[in-house]
Amino acid sequence: MIPSAPHPLQPILIGLGSNLCPETHVPFALRELRTAFAAVRVSTIYWTKPLKDLPQPPYANGVVAASTPLLPCQVKRLLRSLEDRAGRTRQPGDSYAPRSLDLDLLAYGDGLIPELSLPDDELVERDFVLLPAAELCPGWRHPRLGKTLAELARELFPAPPNILRPVEFPLG
Repeated sequence: MIPSAPHPLQPILIGLGSNLCPETHVPFALRELRTAFAAVRVSTIYWTKPLKDLPQPPYANGVVAASTPLLPCQVKRLLRSLEDRAGRTRQPGDSYAPRSLDLDLLAYGDGLIPELSLPDDELVERDFVLLPAAELCPGWRHPRLGKTLAELARELFPAPPNILRPVEFPLG
């Protein structure tokens, strides 16, 4: 169990993905995130193409916005423990392997935390991360790029290349 830290609540963004039994793992993750964090909001969850056109099932991807008193390293540990509980196996050297659950801390607060690579580069590099994040927090200003998520979404992904359609399974 990760102890709570006596810090003010910080806004966070978490990327969520699964392509191995996502109908089970996404609702599991959302239940656990609602228990672990305050003010949880969930974006539209989309079916998306696997990156690099790999022969895998499609992913269910979305973003969760929440608040927490935990420090960023504690949030990352908690997310890793949820991945482990969902049966996530990591294959060294294969960052594009199928996965039961992928939870990434995308942003913590409003500033840069370079030693933890926050905000995460994936926030603006992947349509299935940026568009759901912009849905939840359109006015959040990227501390390195100086633009809001809504502006970045319009500029970078006017025609999303990887998003297929919203998922049709219950999110719980």
